[in-house]
Amino acid sequence: MATKGTKVDTSPEYPWYQGNSRLTDTSVSGKWLAAHILQIGLIMFWVGFNTFSENQAFDPTLPMYEQGLVLIPHLAAEGFGIGPGGVVNNTFVYTQIGAVHMVASFVLFAGAYFHSKIGPTDLAEGGRGTTENFAFQWDEEKKLGYILGNHLLFIGFASLLFVAWIQIHGIYDPTVGEVRTAAPSSILNVFKYGWSTPGYNPFFVNNLEDIASGHLFIGLFDIAGGLWHINVAPFKWERNLGSREALYSPDGLLGASLGGVALMGFISTYFCVVNTFAYPIEFYGAALEVKFGIAPYFADTADLADGVFSSRAWLANITYYLAFYCLQGHLFHTLRAMGFKFENIPAVIARDTGVDLAA
Repeated sequence: MATKGTKVDTSPEYPWYQGNSRLTDTSVSGKWLAAHILQIGLIMFWVGFNTFSENQAFDPTLPMYEQGLVLIPHLAAEGFGIGPGGVVNNTFVYTQIGAVHMVASFVLFAGAYFHSKIGPTDLAEGGRGTTENFAFQWDEEKKLGYILGNHLLFIGFASLLFVAWIQIHGIYDPTVGEVRTAAPSSILNVFKYGWSTPGYNPFFVNNLEDIASGHLFIGLFDIAGGLWHINVAPFKWERNLGSREALYSPDGLLGASLGGVALMGFISTYFCVVNTFAYPIEFYGAALEVKFGIAPYFADTADLADGVFSSRAWLANITYYLAFYCLQGHLFHTLRAMGFKFENIPAVIARDTGVDLAA
């Protein structure tokens, strides 16, 4: 564990099969950027391709939640192609959305190729706009905060765009069975949600106004946090919190990121399992129940044909297991950042037990 005043080794050794370890050298920050853009491009491609795939298999005469769909239910809940009663009256819009995502993925692939092969290898060499501001060293907390701040700005603006979508176009409201617009009731409404307020468990939000209010709060909060991290370096007391300094490293950054993804995954899973307003029954099926096998899983409560699972069951279980996988990555990389060396485990066991695991 790192102590105050100790210089942390930010260049650990990695085995050959950890291919991305070549990006830990900050002198190739351009390729670091290329890898991020490629990742976003792959996500866009997956969304576009699978929207096409689901749309060609979708049968509007059958319940949506019985057809093994995941993306189209999301689009329907956001008000795309839906008429009164949650009946799909326009499937072409799903083709259009798939096409937009596919085109966007190709643009991102081109951007990844540019930064990998053509653009500056080290962003410190400069480029268009403020490119050099995103070059960093692992001991430059202010620069890392600047990059974090820009990420938060994008997330915040995306949340505000969703609020605007609710106000201008509207999303599906299962209480009235149609798409309707709504304005945020009050940003202060967010603070009534919590287990301290009877009837206001945040996982059971049940009206569009409060959903809009929550996204407005999160959007403004993220933007404020982004501006803070762009302009303010971590405080000294924060840098001196035991092993905190060790988290300014490749493993530390990856571990913290995976921890955040895991937390959001678990929250999203439970929200999908129990909330039938943001995840309407018309599109996802009935709420689920938790069961235990080799590991916990979520099962349908409605009677479905043998071998058929609702969209809610597919989405909740996949999200849960991916979050659990990310949690293992968080623990692995965070422990490495704190100095734990997994590669030494066989030698320690051999020393203490006399059993050579490598033999």
